[in-house]
Amino acid sequence: MDRRDINQKWYTSFNEKSMQFIIETGEGEDIIIPAKYEVCNTCEGKGSHVNPSIDSHGLSREDFDDDPDFKENYFSGMYDVACNECKGRRVSPIPDNERMDEKLKKYVEDFISDHFSYQYECYRERMMGY
Repeated sequence: MDRRDINQKWYTSFNEKSMQFIIETGEGEDIIIPAKYEVCNTCEGKGSHVNPSIDSHGLSREDFDDDPDFKENYFSGMYDVACNECKGRRVSPIPDNERMDEKLKKYVEDFISDHFSYQYECYRERMMGY
């Protein structure tokens, strides 16, 4: 599984002005989570990465040896696309733990963990043909 292909959005919406994530619970009350910006983990602050359709399942030395033009193009950035996570902004919002009480921190940790566990489970099911 390639990080660039995973749905990184675990929240319902993000308000950039107030720097808050919003999770709609469907029970009338939304959960508001304070946020801050951090260098994007996916592109490591570059704003772009290689298109996952090119190398998400790995490349071998033979891929480059068999086609020297591919090697040159690959390392020159010809196959780069805007980052799937930050959309080229080089930073991504993350929960700001310093502005949360312990109860909210625990809720956010569990919520995000559940989200990515579900994403992984869906990926595994797709790989098995379900």
